[in-house]
Amino acid sequence: MKLLVFDLDGTLLEKDGNLSSETLRILKSFEEKNVRSTIATGRSLKSASKFIEQINNKVPVILFNGARIFDAVTRHYLYSEVLSDSLLQKMGFLCQRSSVSIFFFIDEDVYAVNLTVYAARYVYRDGLSYRLVDDIDPIKHRKITKIVLTGPSFELTSVENSLKFQHRIPASITRSEDDLLEILPFGVNKAEALKKLCKFLGIDLKDVVAFGNGENDLEMIKIAGIGVTFKDAPDTVKSQAKIILHNCGYSGLQEFLEKIS
Repeated sequence: MKLLVFDLDGTLLEKDGNLSSETLRILKSFEEKNVRSTIATGRSLKSASKFIEQINNKVPVILFNGARIFDAVTRHYLYSEVLSDSLLQKMGFLCQRSSVSIFFFIDEDVYAVNLTVYAARYVYRDGLSYRLVDDIDPIKHRKITKIVLTGPSFELTSVENSLKFQHRIPASITRSEDDLLEILPFGVNKAEALKKLCKFLGIDLKDVVAFGNGENDLEMIKIAGIGVTFKDAPDTVKSQAKIILHNCGYSGLQEFLEKIS
């Protein structure tokens, strides 16, 4: 065990969205034993920065569900992907769905279309600041890192199926939460980013412990030496994990220590 990789929400963070001082103490004790820790999150750098600072990351972090890898020491991106220029032309139909809000991430700026009540939880949880626009015209020629849709679960499932099977958009599509659908550059996910990070660090994947609770963590959990998830994770994720914990945050990390001791 040489590297611990944590999703944030529902994994390393407490249920209230904070990072506990007890969790930081455990991560520090791992570091003293030459076991490093880092983050693999769907969040942007702006949204994840306070947690990166709290952990005092010396290891690069995976952002945007794998679309970017950021070195907090040099303050530079080691890897970055953007969505295909042709993607927006195939997504106009989404703006017609009144119950679905759409967020476009362009570098550290966020543009929102059709903001509804379903977006409130996402905006609050990630601390998003955004610019509300009427349509996609102001951003259609920009380099977009990620698109997030939020709304009723059944509506997102309908959109997901439409994007995958009817429109066949050139992108990776994942559910990070039941009410969040994320559209990423083709071939991008946390697992592929983890492979790149391990190559950069000179660490074998078998020496990695990956923690996550969502469908967007599935491939990362699958390829790590030890995949860790939680009892309330989707069955598809639990089927690939070697360890299943009962709680997120500090309690879950304590339980993990007990299981490996």
